[in-house]
Amino acid sequence: MESNILIKDARIIDLGGSFNGKKASLRIKNGIITEIGKNLKPRKSEVWSKPNLCVSPGWMDGQAHFRDPGEELKEGLLRGLDAAAAGGFTDVAILPSTNPTIDNKAAVAYLKNRSIAGGSATDAHPLGCISENREGLQLAEMLDMAEAGAIGFSDDGPIERAGLIQMALQYLRPSGDILVIQPLEKDINPGATMHEGAMSTALGLKGSPSEAETMRLKRDINILEYTGGRLHIPIVSSAESVKLIKDAKKKGLAITASTTPHHLMFTDEEIACFDGTFKVEPPLREKADRKALRTALADGVIDGVCSDHRPENLENNDVEFLLSPNGIAGISSTFSAVLTACDKANITRVIDAISNANRRIFNIPEVHISEGAEAKLTLFNPRGNHSCPGVSAGVNNPWKNTEELTGEVYGIVNGNRSYKN
Repeated sequence: MESNILIKDARIIDLGGSFNGKKASLRIKNGIITEIGKNLKPRKSEVWSKPNLCVSPGWMDGQAHFRDPGEELKEGLLRGLDAAAAGGFTDVAILPSTNPTIDNKAAVAYLKNRSIAGGSATDAHPLGCISENREGLQLAEMLDMAEAGAIGFSDDGPIERAGLIQMALQYLRPSGDILVIQPLEKDINPGATMHEGAMSTALGLKGSPSEAETMRLKRDINILEYTGGRLHIPIVSSAESVKLIKDAKKKGLAITASTTPHHLMFTDEEIACFDGTFKVEPPLREKADRKALRTALADGVIDGVCSDHRPENLENNDVEFLLSPNGIAGISSTFSAVLTACDKANITRVIDAISNANRRIFNIPEVHISEGAEAKLTLFNPRGNHSCPGVSAGVNNPWKNTEELTGEVYGIVNGNRSYKN
């Protein structure tokens, strides 16, 4: 069906694009940007015009879990993709820690085909497992999954066997595909439910120290230095980890990193209310760690941001703190949370961190705004008030009832598909 959209008088935020910082109108016909300029006439177009309208390359979420297959009652792929669209994302990397796991090409094809058939405005990009059934014993058929559409490989957690990491990096090195590993030594204070520090002592809860992250990160960086290949750390939570990643990059190692909006926004002090919504892995840490994360994101030491969206239904979330599952369902609030937390960072850098930075991590071609390009766009107001659209089924969203966040998402255009809040 023919479509014709005119985005009227928008400020373009596009790091690396020729129109960055300029104000213009964009005409989109059948999913292609056909004209960029001032004073463009509607010509029977659907006109998108909003206060303080900004437009950028479509945002990409670096890591999200829609509980599909296996736990669709908590959300499901199609509803999750709608929640992503409401949050301004045209693209999402989907975690493979499902039941059954995404550890073969048929499972990758299931996610790709289901998202296309569902007609969502947001594109799904599956991550495949590193090991068969996420057991950490035998490598999965990663190249087969890559041919089926997997953009990277993750067991959604730490990998115990150093030899498995070595083999995976060597196996993927010729193709340039990326290995995604969350560093965590679970044998230090097993059963920990928060960060180890003054707050965990005051609350009488077992804590996981920053060293549980950094000692594994040091090991994984050493393996990367030995084998070569590409390694991505999806959630950095501590100041010491930031230093390790910065030093590894100075050595020329192919390492990238991201963090989450909740690690940029909150600290372990939130646990004082024993609200299980703030129970995440890795845990929320101290103010000094949060400050280091914000600085590292602004400086580019941390490359991107992922929502790490993990929706829970009321039955699973409304329990005692110690029984609460790890995870926050915040994909619809990611932009506003990051913008508010990093209010002193350059807006262009913030937008890049939730868009093309994640494409670079996963070797996906960058998106820029130019005539003749496919329209993959996010429309937003960086000075607007955040209003959580309530599309996600996840009840574990710490921002769902807050008015303290700055940044309003208007919608997305993704080729011939679009979504408006």
